[in-house]
Amino acid sequence: MHPSVSLIFGGRSSEYEASVSSCSNIISSYIAIPIEDRPFPIKHIYHVRPNDGRVSTTQFKTTLEAHELPRYISEICLVPGDKLYETFDLISSREEYIVNLLHGQFGEDGGVQTLAALSGLNGTFGDPYVASLAINKFAMSSFVAALLSADIVRVPKTHLIKPQQMHDAIRISSSFRLPIIVKPNSLGSSQFTALFQDALASKEKIVHLLARIFEYDSSALLQEFIPGSEYSCGCLVSSSDVIALPVMMVENPRNHFDAHEKSNLTATKALDKDDAIGNILASISTVIASAVGICNIARFHFRVTERYEVYFLECNYIPALGSDSIFNQMLHHYGMTVIDLISFMALSSNSYARKAHPTMPYWIEG
Repeated sequence: MHPSVSLIFGGRSSEYEASVSSCSNIISSYIAIPIEDRPFPIKHIYHVRPNDGRVSTTQFKTTLEAHELPRYISEICLVPGDKLYETFDLISSREEYIVNLLHGQFGEDGGVQTLAALSGLNGTFGDPYVASLAINKFAMSSFVAALLSADIVRVPKTHLIKPQQMHDAIRISSSFRLPIIVKPNSLGSSQFTALFQDALASKEKIVHLLARIFEYDSSALLQEFIPGSEYSCGCLVSSSDVIALPVMMVENPRNHFDAHEKSNLTATKALDKDDAIGNILASISTVIASAVGICNIARFHFRVTERYEVYFLECNYIPALGSDSIFNQMLHHYGMTVIDLISFMALSSNSYARKAHPTMPYWIEG
């Protein structure tokens, strides 16, 4: 039997608008289905306000029509809210499957996952440890490098920069082959990400960019730029299997994506099922998803050089589900809608459950 579904969206990250878009697309797709044919009931819409983090609760309007949706979302965002942990305690008393649409910091960095686990919520939050690993680009790349050999997948040469190392940034960047990428370690949507053709000639700009990054992130990355094409592969994770969605090639004449371009991706192409690069990336993605412990869905980013060298870039732990998002396009080419996806996750994926802690020391006598 399909559980009742509720959606939580909004949040206090700079990816707030992406979260609103994800929620809007799900509701739009849902109300387009005749009421008698809807695969599950939607009970509540929870909105995390960006200014204070309080959570409002709105009962879903079953008879909502498409022309009412923009106003409906706007009105939800204006409803006063309660403290997050209080709302989670209330949700835990209801039999609801919660679809987490909180993108970016807190929503997918382990914070909300920890609270959900402590409250015993059922939904798509996943493992707090996996979320905190995935959002940390440096740590996730290190994990992949340890998991798979360099002849299968590589990671770009990268230096982790802390605020106290600001004065060393230019010296460190000079050790790279040009050009280099400067970006935050844990922010999403390519915010504060820039390509520099000559680090020494751009040292003032790099220092300024690092200062901006450290306003919002505890660390930054100096990373060699890998020429080539960018690809993305999404995965669906059931209780018994990892399914790779069609691999998308993301086309861009500049061969590099900043925050503006990442939010306006339209030139994407699904690779054919027999495409050699697509099959390689799909295989790598399923191995990573399985090894790291993804519970529901994830999206992996790669670059492939002209010599067919594969480089891992990052893991998107909670992919955006807006109508124009890459993950939504992957679902479309796979033959699924976002409503099919929610049904799949609610019925086939594993909800994270905390393991019991030992109450006394344990040892093995030898």
